[in-house]
Amino acid sequence: MLLKLTEELPINATVPDVWKLLRDTARLTALLPGVESVASLQEEAREAYTAIVTDRIGPFKITMNVEVRITETVEPSLLKAALKGADSMGLNRMTGSLQLVLTPSLSGTQMQFEAAIEILGKLATLGTVPIRRRTTQVFTEFAKNIQGQFVANSDCE
Repeated sequence: MLLKLTEELPINATVPDVWKLLRDTARLTALLPGVESVASLQEEAREAYTAIVTDRIGPFKITMNVEVRITETVEPSLLKAALKGADSMGLNRMTGSLQLVLTPSLSGTQMQFEAAIEILGKLATLGTVPIRRRTTQVFTEFAKNIQGQFVANSDCE
């Protein structure tokens, strides 16, 4: 099952400030729902991470080991990554890519998020609707968390 997601997010901060958040792995992953831990993979050729992600979709509670490899960066506006993951028994697997594009806007920054993820295994049997619904909920929570970073920062200045 292929899941494509495109979201737009206005952020009340400058492009360089949002870029700084995106490139701060510990800070960014703390804003992602379901991410339990993240560790850097020691690869010479590229920036890569492994993460443990847990979520509940329909009747399934799933914990996946996910590898994220940064495939392209153009500071301070473009970040692309490849994703690959599976649960410990290999019953659920996913592969895909994501792209974040930052552009200046009247309110600060417009972030465009695009993802294409292929879901295989038991999870795919749920079908597109519940998975898309949960993905949208997770993105909404992530968006609120990112926006909260900059609301809190602007209140302190």
